[in-house]
Amino acid sequence: MRTFKYPERNHGSEIEFVFFRGVFHFTQRVNIVTTFTELQISNEIVRAMKDMGWEEPTPVQIAAIPVGLKGADMYAQAQTGTGKTGTYGSIILERVMPGTRDVSALVLVPTRELANQVSQELDKLSRYTGHRCLPIYGGVGIEPQIAKLRRGTDIVVATPGRAKDLINRSDLDLSKVSVVVLDEADRMLDMGFARDLNFILSKVPKRRQSLLFSATMSPEIRELAMRQMVRPKEILVSRDEPVLDLTSQYYIVTEKENKRDALYTLLDRYEPKAIVFCHTRHKVDQVAKKMKRHNYLAGAIHGDVAQNKREKVLQGFKDGSIRVLVATDVAARGLDIDSVDLVINFDAPNDPDTYVHRIGRTGRAGKEGMSVSIFLPEEHKMVRDLERRTGKPIEKMDIEILHKPEPEVKKLEEVRMSVLASAERPKAKRSGSQGNVASIEINLGNTDRIGKGEIVRLVRGDTDLVSRDVGKITMGDRYTYVEVFRKDAEKVIVSLCDQSFRGKAVRARVV
Repeated sequence: MRTFKYPERNHGSEIEFVFFRGVFHFTQRVNIVTTFTELQISNEIVRAMKDMGWEEPTPVQIAAIPVGLKGADMYAQAQTGTGKTGTYGSIILERVMPGTRDVSALVLVPTRELANQVSQELDKLSRYTGHRCLPIYGGVGIEPQIAKLRRGTDIVVATPGRAKDLINRSDLDLSKVSVVVLDEADRMLDMGFARDLNFILSKVPKRRQSLLFSATMSPEIRELAMRQMVRPKEILVSRDEPVLDLTSQYYIVTEKENKRDALYTLLDRYEPKAIVFCHTRHKVDQVAKKMKRHNYLAGAIHGDVAQNKREKVLQGFKDGSIRVLVATDVAARGLDIDSVDLVINFDAPNDPDTYVHRIGRTGRAGKEGMSVSIFLPEEHKMVRDLERRTGKPIEKMDIEILHKPEPEVKKLEEVRMSVLASAERPKAKRSGSQGNVASIEINLGNTDRIGKGEIVRLVRGDTDLVSRDVGKITMGDRYTYVEVFRKDAEKVIVSLCDQSFRGKAVRARVV
């Protein structure tokens, strides 16, 4: 009897052939990987991982790191929280020399929060290797980022918009990049970054290693991978989705005018640390402000909130000074948020994948969680699709929705009185008011990077106005003047003064 051993292509297994009585018999032995050292990661990185409390590799790390260390292009399906940053971080640190001053690795991410989070994790991983990492993103001053780039860095973690700006200014040189990572590629495509990604990647050498990570493997993602990669390997590790075993799922069906009461009823009943998801930035601001009127400790987060305010809101949510985070889907992935008791879908998710990402924020780290979706009558039929996607039942919640009247807020009364008084004053020099038309001055202009379409959206706000009710718009650098019917002036100003644009409180008055 003779035995032959043949290493299998998949890491951690071998095939054993036994020649006995003129016949080959074979068995496959699987060597289960239980340590990072077995993945051929250097001692410096393994030491940093131990400092971070990482005990053993995750499935995506076991599958992807050996492929990446060989220099192959690959695209992998992986969710937030499955160890993907450690996956591509290990590959980058092994394949890029530290201290060259030139940008040698580029990681593209969809949001500034994820850029900071990834950069912090790479800093921890490179504690003993000497690599330097720099996050760059919009919403903050560009000059400090340029100064840091000029001092030299090995790895840049960037959002597409800011990366493109820096390339156009000749302040970001990608000619020496040897490893490119697209993290949350599906999210970047959803946010409309496809053209920016193609532009940025055209500035990177064609001879490079490309790694793509995405929560979903849509045809668009595969097309992107094939267009930007050379014979890429596909890594699929049992979808790597948030574990929903500890999350109880419910839904409520109600009319549109009762949605806020349903939200308040849930918050009053459970007094949770909660995330409330809305479709649009405008809706997030609207819901959060109305919650604050009712004395809920609420904070809003979306793409238009200034960076310093976003960080303050997130810190407040972590330390408990904010109990309810109202957010767009930017918070479903890429934010480091734990210990969430309840996820409320104030607006129904666009698709089952979005639903999974949202409710995956609760029921984590061994703690039980709950999710409640507030559906309009025409929306609740999606429950069956969501159940198929999650493999879990979603029960109709038996709860009495209690009406909560709007509180009497002195500030709003003062605004109304101011509007009435200004409407009775003689016409100001700048006034366009005449007959049944009133001209409203808004403290936003060209310097705020706002367009007429956004002005119309703000003016309509939480009123019953339609676009044709908004008349002539005259924009200056600091102020905009909008004509509306005089009968609508009061409610328009009250609505405007209850909104913000890119973190700036809106102020308005009749002129």
